[in-house]
Amino acid sequence: MTMNGSGRVASGINQSRGLSSGRPIPKRGQVKLAIVTGLAHTITAAISSLAKRRAEVMIN
Repeated sequence: MTMNGSGRVASGINQSRGLSSGRPIPKRGQVKLAIVTGLAHTITAAISSLAKRRAEVMIN
């Protein structure tokens, strides 16, 4: 089997880095960014919920 310029083997199997078992590989930093974004969302939701409860207690 020989490689041509596009990263394909002559048999037609795609050997490019972008796909592994039909699923794209995330670019550098995307996983960390997703984790940090999720944590920030969780913390923001928790603080918002806590602040809302405190406001309801102070009103009553």
